Amino acid sequence: MRSLDPTEDFAIQLVRRFLVLCEHPRTSERMLRVVARSSQSGDDAPRILRWLNRALLLPHLRRGNRPISAMKWELVVSQMFGMATMRYLLELEPIASADREDVVAMTAPGVVAVLRGPDRVFTGVADATTVRGQK
Repeated sequence: MRSLDPTEDFAIQLVRRFLVLCEHPRTSERMLRVVARSSQSGDDAPRILRWLNRALLLPHLRRGNRPISAMKWELVVSQMFGMATMRYLLELEPIASADREDVVAMTAPGVVAVLRGPDRVFTGVADATTVRGQK
């Protein structure tokens, strides 16, 4: 599944990459540990966000795409973590047994909606070192 719209294409690739990282034998344990920890408060949150920036956001920026505001990035990450919690940690049906591409097709439009939303709410830019808009 690909799109001619760059924002839509990025969302599809992002969700797919996230799911692959959650399912791949070499990365799934670490990814699901990150997802599980994300719902707990504590000092791990900035480290988790930095790791996600490196794993998911930097490849996008390296391809010459425009930066994403920190607020949008945190909203996208929250959608992905919620989906992963339902699918992998709680194993709720029907999402737990759904085909990966079906999950991509149903999750990507929500990511697109966030990415196309207004930036005027918060203008800090997410990068490899930014956490909640602060360096």
